[in-house]
Amino acid sequence: MAAARTLLRPDNGVLIATLCGIQLLLIAVPALWSINYSWIVSAGVVALAGLAFSTRRTLIALTLLTIVLPDPIYKSISLPMGLRLAEILLIAAFLFCLIDIFYRRDLAVTRSSADLLLLGFLTVAVLSVGVGLYHEHDTSTIFRNARFPLYYAVVFLVVQAIDRETVLRIFVPLLVLSAAAVAAGYILEFLGAIDLSAGERFFRVARRQGIILPVALLLIVNLALFAPQRYGRLTLVLLFLPIGLALALTVGRAMWVSFALGLVISMWLRYGEGSMAKARLWLGVLLTVTTLAFLVGSVLLFQRFTGTAITAHAVERSRTFVDYSRDVQVVGRILGYTRALEAIAEHPILGSGQGKTLTFYSFNPDTDEFETWRSWTLDSLYLTLWLKMGLLGTILFLWLYLHILRCARSTFAGSDDPSVRCFASAMIASLVAMLALGISDGSLVNGRFAIVFAVLFGLVLVTAGGGRHASRAE
Repeated sequence: MAAARTLLRPDNGVLIATLCGIQLLLIAVPALWSINYSWIVSAGVVALAGLAFSTRRTLIALTLLTIVLPDPIYKSISLPMGLRLAEILLIAAFLFCLIDIFYRRDLAVTRSSADLLLLGFLTVAVLSVGVGLYHEHDTSTIFRNARFPLYYAVVFLVVQAIDRETVLRIFVPLLVLSAAAVAAGYILEFLGAIDLSAGERFFRVARRQGIILPVALLLIVNLALFAPQRYGRLTLVLLFLPIGLALALTVGRAMWVSFALGLVISMWLRYGEGSMAKARLWLGVLLTVTTLAFLVGSVLLFQRFTGTAITAHAVERSRTFVDYSRDVQVVGRILGYTRALEAIAEHPILGSGQGKTLTFYSFNPDTDEFETWRSWTLDSLYLTLWLKMGLLGTILFLWLYLHILRCARSTFAGSDDPSVRCFASAMIASLVAMLALGISDGSLVNGRFAIVFAVLFGLVLVTAGGGRHASRAE
């Protein structure tokens, strides 16, 4: 250990020269094949140098890029061994964290109350890879699926590297502003696709990135409820408008319901508790109705200027709450759920493992008819977990989820700081909303946005202040 410490020090000239040589090779060698690769590698090296040895900066970049980068750009970035950009940043963050623990903390780590639950879930995720291999699923599909639940290892990094001040000062505005960037992209895409002269064409914008919109809206609402002086009410309104409009443009029924549920919970936390709860409850109801009316009004105003029929399509899609057979896409989704339940019945305890695919009928809007689809994922958090990780994996994830929710609730109840209560209230509302959304959306364990939710889990634990340093001697 002493020899390693002597070698890996900032003033080691040999080490610095070696690293410079490696960087030179990284820049020069790709240029031998194509000059187009040179600037990409150079930019990557410069960016990595900017993040070097800072787990916190790497986590900030990881969160921002995961939210903001559109899917086509994110998927077009080809990296060695099939790794994604977020995974490179995640590996870098782990390396920086290990260096920090080894050289600055004398092997002391920060523990949290969720460590065992998180370790159990990650262990089951690894075991599900073995189950998938046992069932002889396609190897590439297995490892593509397995990466998403393993993203929750980032919770450990957040607990080690982030403090409460960073959560409130950096991550809260980061989440809101990144959602505003996503909203701007949604609106611009919408405006670029409609025919303003005809005024009848409608273009729905819906991608995985939209999952951040209800979370950001709930953060803005709770800032207005608990700490309006922090950024000012006018700023919050100006941020609420485009993000709320983008949420409407998704025409995502489940996201609308989840946001409304989170809004009601936020109002209850602000006005439904305390000695004057009954007297103030009417104010919460009034603000809930006013917020929803304000959101609908902004959509109507946008619709008036663009000549689109957003409300007509929203009403038509909302009729499926009464009669699901009116929407062929919902029918196709239900057929997929039915097939998933049949597969779950075959292996209910351990699941079918990562890489499991399902074949079922689904509606293809391009051909306007039902086709046989083969899918490696489902639009349901609970069915996805049970299908691939079995009953044990489902229970562990929900147990972890509810533990994080309890941490947020105890933080809210035990703090007098408006900023802390604001963040805790927003996380309570968002977590409950995402549980409801999980019925028809699997983003918590499917896709790159699992990283964002893992970061949120870690931020809740940090804000709860449940961690403590533990040395190697302990």
